[in-house]
Amino acid sequence: MKKPVSTWGAVVAVAGVAVGLGVAPNAAIGAEADEDYQILVVGETLGFRHSHIDDTTLALIKLGEENGFTVDVWDPPVGRSPGQPALSMTESPFTSTEDLSKYATIVFASPVDGTNSQNPASPRLLDDAELAAFQGYIRGGGGYLGLHAATDAMHAVPWYSELTGGGARFRSHPAQQQATMRVENPAHPSTTMLPAEWSRYDEWYNFTTNPREDVHVLITLDETTYNPGNGAMGADHPLAWCQNFEGGRSWYEGAGHVDSAWTDPIFLEHILGGLEWTAGLVSGGGDCVTFPEVGGVLAAATGDESVKAEVQGHLAAAKTASDADKNADAITALILAQRAAGSLENEALDAKIDDLLEWQRGLTTDGPSDADGVPIDVTIVDAPGALTLTVADVNDAVRLNQEEGFTDRWRFTAGLPTVKVSDSRNATQAGNSGWAASGQSSAFTSDDDTLGAENFGWAPKVVTPRDGVIAGPQVNTAIDGGTGLATASLLASATPEGRRGVTDVNAWLFLDAPLGTPEGDYSARLTLSLFPTD
Repeated sequence: MKKPVSTWGAVVAVAGVAVGLGVAPNAAIGAEADEDYQILVVGETLGFRHSHIDDTTLALIKLGEENGFTVDVWDPPVGRSPGQPALSMTESPFTSTEDLSKYATIVFASPVDGTNSQNPASPRLLDDAELAAFQGYIRGGGGYLGLHAATDAMHAVPWYSELTGGGARFRSHPAQQQATMRVENPAHPSTTMLPAEWSRYDEWYNFTTNPREDVHVLITLDETTYNPGNGAMGADHPLAWCQNFEGGRSWYEGAGHVDSAWTDPIFLEHILGGLEWTAGLVSGGGDCVTFPEVGGVLAAATGDESVKAEVQGHLAAAKTASDADKNADAITALILAQRAAGSLENEALDAKIDDLLEWQRGLTTDGPSDADGVPIDVTIVDAPGALTLTVADVNDAVRLNQEEGFTDRWRFTAGLPTVKVSDSRNATQAGNSGWAASGQSSAFTSDDDTLGAENFGWAPKVVTPRDGVIAGPQVNTAIDGGTGLATASLLASATPEGRRGVTDVNAWLFLDAPLGTPEGDYSARLTLSLFPTD
């Protein structure tokens, strides 16, 4: 055996995993998470009036009573549209950005205006002054929730079509019928309650264009489960989507035509999730990030152009993998992008790449993989509180170096990436407990042979020594008379008095391969665990 392994390749890990830590979303204009907030429902109709508008309005009022928001309604009787005079405001609320800023989000409940001829002279939902006020509201961080025929309004206003989603406008629909929707991002706050395949009876829209390149698609329609009629969009038929748009948040759902939708608990929970996301009160699933959005943030960033080009290359690779449903490959490319982007010191870019990672990780349980590498799994066992174990990312390769002077085995050594351990539990949560981090290896295998975990050993080290934190003992391989990492072995521990703060820990890893072990590419898995101790 000349060299059983020269490189462990890329170390795959979970970066920044936390238990018991909530996400603090950005508050929208006029919204505070711990107080009641206001929304505006727009049902004003200058063209065909959908019967569901009344049901939608009443359902949103009831949702508000149950979930801490109040509802203003703009739906006056206009022409042949009956409107809702008993609920509607007497004057347009679109008077200024300042006046609109009291609303956490604005719901467009199928306010058709008859502009699908794209004639600029046709009366439209918002005139120039009202549109300017609305644009200022969105650009100031406001929320937009579009329902069903919200894509059948202001056809001659390109900005509004971009807000609703990638320029997609209502084109046509077949007869109402049963169809199957498929949830594409199950981790967004508006989709976590939905089945992966969601069969419903509704009126299914075909759109003038596929918005996928510009929006974050949440749900698609399976055209093989119904007759899409004239204007069918084919195998890729987005129906619900969201995006971060010009400083604000936009969410759209194409279903909801039938009145019965507005008494369906699952559909209403779905709508509530979208509403709360546009209001900035919930977060998750990548927060509607898109690759073009991150590309725009990167283009605006300052710094070394060669670094920016490297980041862009990784982002392009991630998008290609994501488009091909190779989400594990996308995660690997994004971790590399994250690593490269670090030197640009751009917090907005870092946050958006984090969003891309969260989105892609929500689509697969496999995570990054390297066929020739040694992945590091991370396990956290904890009562409510906040223990955090952070290990290195995919770009921190662990290289094995052969040592001389051994006549009875091949000996290889390597330094493990630094592990950061922190404990932010308060005294009540922690009780009288400290923490311990341990590690264990699986078999070290290749196509030709297997070395047992007993052939691994390590010498742990606390990189940032402090009182109350202790490195674990050296663990010898079986050849040196020890048991190796076949069982969980202590990496470091902290007493109750020394548990707070961040501790950097690593270990000098060694592998003993008996003489005669076949040469080849070997792969193992090292699992690190963090848990509280009494």
